[in-house]
Amino acid sequence: MFHSRNSVPIGGRPGAGIGLPRFRPKAWVKNAAVDGRVLRAAAWFAKARAVVLMYHSVVEDPAETANTIRISQSRASFEMQMSVLARRFHPVSMEQITEFAAAGGRLPRWPVAVTFDDGFADNYDVALPILGRYRIPATFYIMADAVETGTPPWYCRLNFAFGSTSEREWRHLENGRSFELGSADGKKAALSLAWDLGAARSGAAQEQLVRQIEESLQVAPLDARSGLMMNWEQVRALKKAGHIIGGHTLSHPNLAHVTEEEARSEIRGCKERIEEKLGEAIEHFSYPHPALNPQWTPQTLAITREAGFRSAVLTTPGAVLPGDQPLSLKRIPAVKDFDLWKWRMELAFLGGVR
Repeated sequence: MFHSRNSVPIGGRPGAGIGLPRFRPKAWVKNAAVDGRVLRAAAWFAKARAVVLMYHSVVEDPAETANTIRISQSRASFEMQMSVLARRFHPVSMEQITEFAAAGGRLPRWPVAVTFDDGFADNYDVALPILGRYRIPATFYIMADAVETGTPPWYCRLNFAFGSTSEREWRHLENGRSFELGSADGKKAALSLAWDLGAARSGAAQEQLVRQIEESLQVAPLDARSGLMMNWEQVRALKKAGHIIGGHTLSHPNLAHVTEEEARSEIRGCKERIEEKLGEAIEHFSYPHPALNPQWTPQTLAITREAGFRSAVLTTPGAVLPGDQPLSLKRIPAVKDFDLWKWRMELAFLGGVR
């Protein structure tokens, strides 16, 4: 779950705390600035920086996964973005980004790394051929349990349960609060709180929670038959094609909201599982951020370092600068709107995306 602010506070004046809307340029202004290379020219004088793009899923039609993954890109949108990325920017790997952050390693102008979280099957079926066509390297952060069993991440299961149920009410499992599911707003509020419950659990406790919610909503579980997840053979094929495989925990909790022991098990466990399956060291990690804030702490960063990871990426928006902590690198979510995507990409190299 990602949070955004639509206004900024007015400080030091009467009415402080009232929000002023952020400046939102019209599409023609954005296109003129981007296509006319106004932002590109300005970025020549800005501090060197790199961009890490964050994707999850690429499908023919996002309506197909509106009730499960919910954050899918269309094939056409993704291909258009990769085409522009290949022409206007310089695709680089997360290995290069890590060296750039840690030691000021040299990168070409306008460096961009492509990353995917979770391990959805469409990464192999749909995204891989497009990446190959444009010769773009990517990093795929794998949720090990989901790939191992084929069962989709718990947040997809909750999306499916609340989206499919015919029940008219849901009662919160901890505080007993009742939610009307007959309205879109009621269902959205219930799902949001269910995400919070799941994000603060891992492993068996998380599985038990999801099963309780599925049963209370009278919905058959979304399982391996959905075909949403890659298998290990497909993950190996990504590696063979020259892409980087990284870790994304075992069961996708918010690591800042579970115990230290659980966080250590999730971080170390996914690394060991993937290394066992692929037969090579896994050095790059992605922090899950299904719900709740923050998504990492100094403690989780220390565990990630102890486990042997050299880099870790967040969902916090922004560019990567030389000297940034390699175990807490910012990323930019790849929005679906193409004009907005171009605008945000160019703006990122000016330090304007946050």
